[in-house]
Amino acid sequence: MRKKLLMAILCFIMIFTAAATMTACSDTKQEEEAERVTLKVGMLGKDIKTACIILAKQLGYFEDENLDVQFETVNSLPDGLTAVSMDKLDILPYGVIPSCSFISQGTDVVIFGGTISEGSEGVVADGAEYTALEQFEGKKIACFRMETGHMVMKGLLREAGINADFIYMDSQQSIVEAVKKGDADIGMVNSGLGYVAKQSGLSVGFQVGDFESDFPCCRQTASRTAVNEKRDALVRFEKAALRGYATYMNDHETAIENLTEYSGQDAAYVEAIMYGSEDYDNAMIVSLDPNKKKVSDFYEVMKANGDIDANTEYDINDYIDTSIYEDALKALIDEGENTDIYNQLLTEFEANN
Repeated sequence: MRKKLLMAILCFIMIFTAAATMTACSDTKQEEEAERVTLKVGMLGKDIKTACIILAKQLGYFEDENLDVQFETVNSLPDGLTAVSMDKLDILPYGVIPSCSFISQGTDVVIFGGTISEGSEGVVADGAEYTALEQFEGKKIACFRMETGHMVMKGLLREAGINADFIYMDSQQSIVEAVKKGDADIGMVNSGLGYVAKQSGLSVGFQVGDFESDFPCCRQTASRTAVNEKRDALVRFEKAALRGYATYMNDHETAIENLTEYSGQDAAYVEAIMYGSEDYDNAMIVSLDPNKKKVSDFYEVMKANGDIDANTEYDINDYIDTSIYEDALKALIDEGENTDIYNQLLTEFEANN
């Protein structure tokens, strides 16, 4: 009897040791898969449209994913995309126009996520409110070439047979000044410039989202090299950014505090453009969804408008990778935190892509 008991104990020890060894191997494998990786991200000054990425950096979410995320300032969106295409940057989380423009010319970069949807608004000096396309007939519209909303409006007006004069200017501030001076009827701005313009006596006549919902603004674009060689790191990057999104949604105080600290802007400004205020309806919709369908639609609008070659041989759908965002979402759902938010985002993802 004692011999049988001894044999049973020995078997239990052997099984326990084997299981422990397998667990240790598994843990080692996970550690190897989550090796520390450096990702270089192009940032435009202290612009806070990239709120989720900023929060992920500020709150240590990238560190949690064992990522060394380095912010590098770029002078312009074309400069940023050029740096991405040359593998000097891994990610540019701004602009859909340069991504589409470069891709239409054969530059091998990959859109893998979103940053902001909508975000464009028209400021006016006469207090006019625009609710129908017919109201734009004959209007002078000051705009900035890298601003998405004016291209969307140009497409909608063209399709409706409405004639408007789009006047290109060198900056959003010059657009606001043109409206103040009466040189333009409407100024197309984004990044919360509508809020700033209101402080100087102008008003917001419309949001482009009133006429075309959920159109893509800033996207996350990576080099093909990063997608091929650092895919796991990009998934972890997106996981951290999605945690930043959950903070943005759940904890306004923490989000405002950290975005204010990062930008150096007034807290009232940050709150207004990120969440809205009593007298300002924020135009930006924070969304990390790549939204392949809307990006593809926008690419066609750019072709129809003449903003890119209508006969380009390059199909934008070949340069959009939705799987990185999807994998990040599903990994967070499996981890069990903020699953209500992430399950809702997964439902939206399935509809948008």
